[in-house]
Amino acid sequence: MCGRIDLIIVNREELIASGDKKIRAEMLDILNAAIDAIDPYGCVKKALQINDNEIRIGNETLNLESFSRIFVIGAGKASAKMAAAINDMLGEKITEGIVNTISEGRVGKIVLHKATHPHPGIEGLVGALKIKRICEEAGENDLIICLISGGGSAMMPCPAEGITLEEKKMTAEMLMLAGATIEELNTVRRHLSCLKGGNLAKAAFPATVLSLIISDVINDPLESIASGPTAPDPTTFNDALQVLKKYDLLDKVPRSVRERLERGGEENPKPGDVVFNKVKNVIVASNRIALEAAQKKAREYGYETIILTSSMRGEARDVGRAFARLGKEILHAIESRDTKRMIIAGGETTVTVRGKGKGGRNCELVLGALLELEKGITILSFGTDGIDGNTDAGGAIADCHVFAEEAVEYLANNDSYSYFKKHRGLIFTGPTGTNVGDIVLLAVSRKE
Repeated sequence: MCGRIDLIIVNREELIASGDKKIRAEMLDILNAAIDAIDPYGCVKKALQINDNEIRIGNETLNLESFSRIFVIGAGKASAKMAAAINDMLGEKITEGIVNTISEGRVGKIVLHKATHPHPGIEGLVGALKIKRICEEAGENDLIICLISGGGSAMMPCPAEGITLEEKKMTAEMLMLAGATIEELNTVRRHLSCLKGGNLAKAAFPATVLSLIISDVINDPLESIASGPTAPDPTTFNDALQVLKKYDLLDKVPRSVRERLERGGEENPKPGDVVFNKVKNVIVASNRIALEAAQKKAREYGYETIILTSSMRGEARDVGRAFARLGKEILHAIESRDTKRMIIAGGETTVTVRGKGKGGRNCELVLGALLELEKGITILSFGTDGIDGNTDAGGAIADCHVFAEEAVEYLANNDSYSYFKKHRGLIFTGPTGTNVGDIVLLAVSRKE
């Protein structure tokens, strides 16, 4: 493990008071182990080794004495803890820093600037402009350490010329409500921004940029994590235009957005561009790392386990039902009452909002699974940031003992939060300070 978060499930006792109490308690412990493994502070300290005036990253070394100044910038839900690690490692060597994140304060010379999520706000814009100023003022002999994590796209908004923050926000909201994937959302965001899609690297050139990244995107594509501020953008204006057309939004988004994408212009920096010659992108934590930690803990509890995928995607309710069906197949194949099996998966599903209820993709996944669960199957789905959509829960846990006919009605209204609040299945932790997407645990054991 990289570090320790000490995840506090504030309603743990309530969650294990019903159903299979032992299985539920074990699943919550397994979840805790997964979150511990992606602690931003520990993962940064593991990725970098600093000896005297050298930073070693893998097989590469940076000589700190060769830099006139060291700046720290970044954005995302995990960036505050990442900044704390960098401050503890470099301390007085840091010239200046600002990180847009969910909290505010200061660690050494690094300002923690509060920004909003999931929708961009004026606070994030103010911080983004300061980040842009640092990049533009940095010179050839300066080092910029960039700390990027999930949520960074919304937390570091810097609209392109001619587009207002409100227009960009409206466009993102429309795409999310339509069920667009994170990749599609970020394809559009990159072409409405002056920092995303490699443009932060462009602003920083010719300074040296070391970008430390915690990935919340399936398969860890650099261009999609926080919309890729320090990575080449393989997509085009036309690609962004096609996303809007796919969801029938081209005539519904603000006119300035439509006109910018239709007009095109200078594309974002592409692979091979000179602005990336002095940029090093390093992924320090990912969904896969969390899943492997969960698997290790599950085996300690005697589960036969498999990591099904770290690339889970699709409509949340449909994915949940697929897990329930898989659980039934496993259940019917188990011959011994002593056998416990667990399927572990990660990624990020989507929710197409048709109702007026409340709930995020993790709660909706579990509610979808409830429609087909049988005795002996327990499912848990959790967003590793501790925040499921626009709710104060991180996800939910359930088995067939909480099933009720009303679940169908709640699902039709996208009201999974209200359902699990009523049936005491919500998992409350508060923000974890990290984010690598979602984790699903499916436990199967024969009880009769």
